[in-house]
Amino acid sequence: MVLLEPEVVLEVAVDVDRDSVGRWRHPVRPHRIRTDLDVPQVPLFGKDNASV
Repeated sequence: MVLLEPEVVLEVAVDVDRDSVGRWRHPVRPHRIRTDLDVPQVPLFGKDNASV
C-alpha cells in the first residue's frame, strides 16, 4: 500500500441512489477543482466541520 498526499481539492457530483444489492447506481462525476480551498481546510470524510 502506498499513501498519497493530496495536492488539490476536487468537488464531485454524486447520486445517492443504490440498487437492490447496495451498489451505487451512477458513477461519481468530477465537478470542479476548488482553487478557493487548500487541502488542510477540507474535513476528513465523516467528520463534522461547518467551516467548509
